[in-house]
Amino acid sequence: MSPYVLVSPQLAAHYLLEGRVLVCLVRHGQTDWNLVKRLQGRENVPLNEMGHAQSAGLSRIIEGTRNNGVSFSAVCTSPLVRACDTARYIADSLSLPAPTVLDGLIEREYGSLSGLTLAERKQLFPGGERQAGNVETVPAAAARLVSALDDMLEVSGHRTVIGVTHGGLINAAFSRLTSGELGTGRTLTVNCSVSCIAAGLGEPIPLAYNLQGEGAALYITKLLLRGAEI
Repeated sequence: MSPYVLVSPQLAAHYLLEGRVLVCLVRHGQTDWNLVKRLQGRENVPLNEMGHAQSAGLSRIIEGTRNNGVSFSAVCTSPLVRACDTARYIADSLSLPAPTVLDGLIEREYGSLSGLTLAERKQLFPGGERQAGNVETVPAAAARLVSALDDMLEVSGHRTVIGVTHGGLINAAFSRLTSGELGTGRTLTVNCSVSCIAAGLGEPIPLAYNLQGEGAALYITKLLLRGAEI
């Protein structure tokens, strides 16, 4: 669950100066299902106490980047309550309007696997997602998030935007954008981690994945210091 910087701040700033927009994808705060590693698809599981604390902590960190000159224009969110509540903390800290709900940011559909612990999945479906047969595929989920990036840019007026979403969806997108080096089947995102993408001009460019705490703030602030307009 390490953070990965895929593109240096200097090169990332160059990509943004070419006309792309910084999109920050945030995984929601912790839930009780996360705590016991129960696969959480589209069930409306709320944040637990730790999840609320994580969301509040991340909102303060993001607010700190604003104090350094970073300007976030909007917050978008998955319709699921765990994402909506996380997004609300962030929007409030930035004095932005209520988060815009985008269906494209909802978690993957895990079908028969949803709600099962890792041990239960191995016992009932040793063949994994293919055996379950009613799971949204990784390519389909990745395509859905790439499409949602366009919706986020429209909401934000093609300016720096935050989208609060889910680990499965972020991983699917990064699996596509890194040709399988990161994401589904390879890496996991941490609750309230930040992954950055440059979008709006051709295929989205993955910049950083699973940034945590002040590490996320530092990377975003460095983009500004390297000349990017964010």
